[in-house]
Amino acid sequence: MTRWRAGVTGRMQDIPASTQSDQALYSKELGRAIDDVIDPSRSDAGHDGTWSYLTLMLFPDLVVKRWGPSADGKLSVDRWIGAQLGRDRNYLKLSWRNWDILGEVMDEADPPLGEDEFLSLLERTALARNPRIIRVAAKEVIRLDAEHGMGRSFFARELLKRVTFQTGPLVLDLLENNELAALVSEQAKATIAAFTKPRRSMLS
Repeated sequence: MTRWRAGVTGRMQDIPASTQSDQALYSKELGRAIDDVIDPSRSDAGHDGTWSYLTLMLFPDLVVKRWGPSADGKLSVDRWIGAQLGRDRNYLKLSWRNWDILGEVMDEADPPLGEDEFLSLLERTALARNPRIIRVAAKEVIRLDAEHGMGRSFFARELLKRVTFQTGPLVLDLLENNELAALVSEQAKATIAAFTKPRRSMLS
């Protein structure tokens, strides 16, 4: 436990969490640190008690830096302990899960992927069981050109809807990596085309 605390806090001590972009980077690096230093087993990671213990007993200073008290002085139960019903939002658990699934793909994003993008990428049951799909889709989200006039969060949500629809006629788990990349790329292009108005010619 002492080694875990020293290893993780040492990684995080110089990383700010003041702006929205800082917070996204902080969450990414926290997930990376937990994975590198603690390397949770699947069985331990599957127990909510593991994360609430780490949050309350081992790393409260790291969590409070991102999720401090609200205006009424209370801490978020969802972020500190985790939801008793519905989607689990324990901060340490989500930070680690995001890194565990996406890994160094997250390093390609500038600005870092935010909570809305992770929600679109990771909360669809039909896709969550296949990390390959999530990583390929994340790369398309990261590649989105600002000139298309869409925010990444909106694009991620619409892209994942289209990819999820493909799980009906296709068993995506059986596709080779290049086939999966081609399918997701095609859906990304279709998403952009559906929500991008063609520019008017200056000669018209």
